[in-house]
Amino acid sequence: MSGEILISIDAGGTAVKVVAYDLMGAEIAIETADVPTDHHPDGRVERDVEAFWAGTTSALRRLTAQCAGREILAVGCTGFGNGIFLLDDEGHGTRPGIVSVDHRAQPLVEELIASGRAAEISAQTGHRVWGGQTLMQLAYLARTEPEVMARTRWALACKDVIRFRLTGEALTDPTDASGGGLMDVAAGTYAQPVFEALGLAPHTHLLPPIVASDGVAGRVSRRAAEETGLPEGTPVAGSMMDVAASSLGAGAVDAPVLTMIAGTWSINSLESGPPKGTAAPILNMLYRGGDRRLIAEGSPCSAANLGWFLDHAMGGRVSVTEANTLVANSLVETRRCQFLPYVFGPDPRRGTFVDLGASDDLGTMLRAIFEGVVFQARRHAEDAVAVAGQPFPETIRLAGGASKSPVWAQVFADVCQRNVEAVRASEVGALGAAICAAVACGAYADLAEATAQMTGVARTHRPDPALGAFYEKRFHSFCRLDHGLAALLEEENP
Repeated sequence: MSGEILISIDAGGTAVKVVAYDLMGAEIAIETADVPTDHHPDGRVERDVEAFWAGTTSALRRLTAQCAGREILAVGCTGFGNGIFLLDDEGHGTRPGIVSVDHRAQPLVEELIASGRAAEISAQTGHRVWGGQTLMQLAYLARTEPEVMARTRWALACKDVIRFRLTGEALTDPTDASGGGLMDVAAGTYAQPVFEALGLAPHTHLLPPIVASDGVAGRVSRRAAEETGLPEGTPVAGSMMDVAASSLGAGAVDAPVLTMIAGTWSINSLESGPPKGTAAPILNMLYRGGDRRLIAEGSPCSAANLGWFLDHAMGGRVSVTEANTLVANSLVETRRCQFLPYVFGPDPRRGTFVDLGASDDLGTMLRAIFEGVVFQARRHAEDAVAVAGQPFPETIRLAGGASKSPVWAQVFADVCQRNVEAVRASEVGALGAAICAAVACGAYADLAEATAQMTGVARTHRPDPALGAFYEKRFHSFCRLDHGLAALLEEENP
């Protein structure tokens, strides 16, 4: 076996995937390791750093064994954004890592909103403040766990923990630093006035230097080589947060397209210049150098709702394939229930079927789930393009679990009345990290060239214009139901 390959490590909310790619973006091999994530009854969500690293090294050893005889040119890392990992000098956790769906810092957010200080922070960081944001988590830990902060040397993002253990270098990239609310996005530096306002000035030494996503950010150490099977000295790229890496892997570079990731989360992003709208989005990342931004809106309201319904409500009696068939056979233009896709939040919202009638059956309920996920994605996409000050692009690049379903992809096309291109890559974030690695090792001149060569489209779904008016009415009905039910839940949980 011969040939040059790139290794990509993608650390998600429940598992680490390690993928080998050739220089045209073709997947050579993949290994996965489940990583224990502790969901505490009070809503804290944490990950033990040593278990995280053990799972990563296990997957890497299996992958490098599969790829024996091939030349590994470089490694790229990506992972979930926000949350925070506190480490000592050696890269060991001084406390469990905090995952981005942990909103323990929400009381601090509410305090800042009530005082008017949240708007001042957002004006500098370019992001709205929220409970799982790195900035808020860091400020909350400084307030509640000063003894932990005192023995901590580095505060890192998920992917940067992996790279630190691979190389011994504590670094981050612009997407994680800005996407975590830590940077003054206009100046391109850490937001010192914000840190001072939040009482974080004594802790700024915990923040790592920022390096380019497509540059070399350390090399595999001897110790890591022994643990993983990667060759000592292999360059490791700065890489990107998973949202940005997914945009690269979807091929959405220098192109008038909007990327929709429909997996556990609904992430809807587009490449832009500095935002023109006044609202602060959930993500306004520095991206690909210069004044380029990746503007994104999202929530945990996506394809995982279907998995929950099939596993829990249906008890595993209906497969995903059968669900797709039932939806395909369910009439589009007919009266049926609506589904609000909030099984996984965010609070105070909850998932529910609304407007069930005697004519509803399993097929209509499944179609309502498909539609509810798409309606929520469309709302987020409309918010993102408004912030960017751009028209809604004519083409959507779709990735994530929903993209694997031609039936679901067609619902995206019909609801949004846009062409929907389902991406070729099965692991779109991992491919984005591999693209960063390809540039870092010199295989391509820049991210645009690497993306053009390494990405592609599997299928194109064109909207049915005859369904435009029907879905427009149904979309607005969904929005009214959502706002009404959210108001009721807020009254119950003031």
